[in-house]
Amino acid sequence: MARTNIKTTILAVTAAILTCSCGKWLDVQPYDEIAEDDLMSTEAGFRQLLNGIYIELNDDMLYGGALSVEMIEIMGGAYEMGSDGAVWGNYSDIASYRYGTEYWRTRLNETWNKAYELILDCNLLLAGIDDRKDIFSGEGYYIVKGEALALRAMLHFDMLRLFGPVYSRNPHAAAIPYYTEYDGTPHAVLPASEAAALVIADLNEARVLLSVDPVRTEGTRMEGPSEGNTDTFLCYRNLRLNYFAVCGLLARAYLWTGDKAEALKYAEEVIKAGNEGVFPFVDRSLVTGSPDDPDRIFSSEVIFALTDSQRETIFDSYFDPSRLPNYVFTMEGGLFSDRIFGGVDTGGSRYDYRYLVNWRTTGGKSYFYKYSDMVNTGDIRNTMVPLIRLGEMYLIAAECQSDDISGGLSYVNTLRSNRGVAMLTELTRDLLQYEYIRELYGEGQLFFMYKRMFTRVLFSADGENPQASDAIFTVPLPQSETEN
Repeated sequence: MARTNIKTTILAVTAAILTCSCGKWLDVQPYDEIAEDDLMSTEAGFRQLLNGIYIELNDDMLYGGALSVEMIEIMGGAYEMGSDGAVWGNYSDIASYRYGTEYWRTRLNETWNKAYELILDCNLLLAGIDDRKDIFSGEGYYIVKGEALALRAMLHFDMLRLFGPVYSRNPHAAAIPYYTEYDGTPHAVLPASEAAALVIADLNEARVLLSVDPVRTEGTRMEGPSEGNTDTFLCYRNLRLNYFAVCGLLARAYLWTGDKAEALKYAEEVIKAGNEGVFPFVDRSLVTGSPDDPDRIFSSEVIFALTDSQRETIFDSYFDPSRLPNYVFTMEGGLFSDRIFGGVDTGGSRYDYRYLVNWRTTGGKSYFYKYSDMVNTGDIRNTMVPLIRLGEMYLIAAECQSDDISGGLSYVNTLRSNRGVAMLTELTRDLLQYEYIRELYGEGQLFFMYKRMFTRVLFSADGENPQASDAIFTVPLPQSETEN
């Protein structure tokens, strides 16, 4: 990580004011003229540093595009690529896993640098917080430190999943550096197993700190502050890396390393919270009963989401059919109609809530509407970009039941019953993968699923889908890193 590419994002943020109904819980003021020590002299300053990191996660190079709906989803076979180079440009290269082109070397470098830039910001906060513990009131110290550790772990983990080896095949291969200090000194690239251990260590520490998270006793508090208390910092808990979001990340991380027992433990902790009403399955009336304004993201089930008052630009940039003849991302027709939402043998159904509210078919093409504006644009759900959801925890629990997956049938059927579709009579790896696609489409997880399972990526129902290989799944480290 070149020092010249690292800066403190938070001190460069000029303004980020949310306009959604949740008010200004992520307000960040201009701090480019304020010394770091002055900023971290108050609890409010620490909160604003933390909020600035959350805001920057919406950057196009991270979860505002590349790691949610664009680059990573193309790599995961989510979209059909056209053949007209004038329309599709460089996308055909990444769809064919040609990572070495000048364009994609630059793009991958930007994603890497942005992630490590925010990791450095987490370390700035963490470097100053313990000596200033006495400036915090209530449980503020534990919440701020826990969330910062979880953010640091999440960013490292996604760089590990993207740039590291196929863990199940070579956990000792070189992967990524792991930064735990606030300095600009390049660190050595660690083996994947060591980097993963550090991810898990950070998450476990964050989980302990966040044991005081009000999400455990009061739920997500999406209604906002209570009467007489205008402090929004401990509200909207599923818009932050709350206690259960950390459990969800631990489930992901342990599954990545092959520790299914631990992955199952943390997935089930989140599932239990869902059953107790913290993250309830979406009410059918909010999906199919509101055809003009459905809850397309199943917001009650979202364990962690970013909030972006300009979320509509995701739909406008990538999915809006009015963009034609410019590129518009759609699923390959046969895969869509014969496999994902059709075909009895794959568990597909046109009665699936995920189909009914998120897809519109016209002119022989099906268009993805998950991120289109709601009629009520001021609704907080209209700002949410899901990063961890309840349905994934059910699928992780299913995957962790046994080596042949069949023991996880009840978990998948519980999820399907809350999606309006019939029960499966058996569970195979292929059927589980189809369920992952239906549940997590457009959320940046499909490539990582295929890489973890080391199985071919499904681009098409009838065409050639590339065989699993290290060349496909191991993205070369950016030039800025290898030069160090």
